[in-house]
Amino acid sequence: MKQEVTTLNLFMVFFKRRKAIISLVFLLGVGALLYSVFFTVPIYKAECRILPPSQSGSMATAMLSQMGGLAGMVGISSSTSGELLMGVLRGETIVDRIIDQFDLMTLYDKGYRLKMRQFVRSDILHATQDVRSSIVTVAVLDEDPVRAAQMANVFVEELKNVMQSLAIGEAAQRRLFFEQQMLGARKTLDEAEDELQKYQEQSGLVAMEPQVAAMVSSIATLRAQVAAKEVELSSLRTYASANNPNLRRAESELAALRSELEKLEREQTSTDGNATMVSLREAPQLGLEYRRRVRDVQYATTMYDLMLRQFEAAKIDESREAMVVQIVDPATPPDYKFKPKRALIVVFATLLGFCLGMLWALFAHYVESLKNDPEEVII
Repeated sequence: MKQEVTTLNLFMVFFKRRKAIISLVFLLGVGALLYSVFFTVPIYKAECRILPPSQSGSMATAMLSQMGGLAGMVGISSSTSGELLMGVLRGETIVDRIIDQFDLMTLYDKGYRLKMRQFVRSDILHATQDVRSSIVTVAVLDEDPVRAAQMANVFVEELKNVMQSLAIGEAAQRRLFFEQQMLGARKTLDEAEDELQKYQEQSGLVAMEPQVAAMVSSIATLRAQVAAKEVELSSLRTYASANNPNLRRAESELAALRSELEKLEREQTSTDGNATMVSLREAPQLGLEYRRRVRDVQYATTMYDLMLRQFEAAKIDESREAMVVQIVDPATPPDYKFKPKRALIVVFATLLGFCLGMLWALFAHYVESLKNDPEEVII
């Protein structure tokens, strides 16, 4: 007849084999302590805290989030700036730079770059974002505290470089366009000034009549306005559709300027008796050539000024769009190891030894009961 299992019976079973249970607990605890002291490598954790760029008014962030496959190549996988930065950190571009700069393939004895990338993402780099403050923490785990701090800071520097290279917003396109136009206008202005200086040295002319100068200045200003409006149209057509209101308004303004210029040029060559026209028509050949050179300089100067203002405005817009990563706290070498947690290992091993000891005590009692009287087995 089987006996009922009671708490007292279990207690007596464990008490009878208490020495074995205590011995097993002691052996596992001491073994875990020796293992954690002599056979584990201390790992240090260095952290660098950064502030993600604000998304308000940043067109570049919106464009980056719509890049699709190209964004995936650098790890962009989220619509928020913090998660975007963490995705870029884990991308192959930055990970490969870290591997090469610190020679991690040799340091960790990895035969394949793919395995080294996976090891960096899983065991070395840990990036998290605080939900309330939005601050991103870039943490690096390594056996050397100094190297861990250096790697964390280099991760952030490489992140800043990659984010700057991804500036593909509308303002950046305008800045590049107007920069080319400005350089071309500056070259034209230099050439016109050189030609005027040479002609002055050859002819000795240094002034002209006020009325003729006013006419030439008006024509030069109108031509410069027409050219500037043509440049503005070319810029708009790079990203605006044919029905864009800004594009249609610019086309209308260009047509009006061209009409006014044609009218003024017809009046210049007319014979209606106007005093200004007559004086221009009757000017000596040398004086007329001089005026043409001055007009070219005025036209080039106006064009250069217009392109320079457009270029500076585009630079300001681009600076507002730029994804600037700000470092809140740079990483410093930690003075306390992050893992292994020796106390936790010893406590876990002690509990494991206690559980194994109780299981062994139950099993030993069961075997002993079978030998004595199979019908009297209580467990």
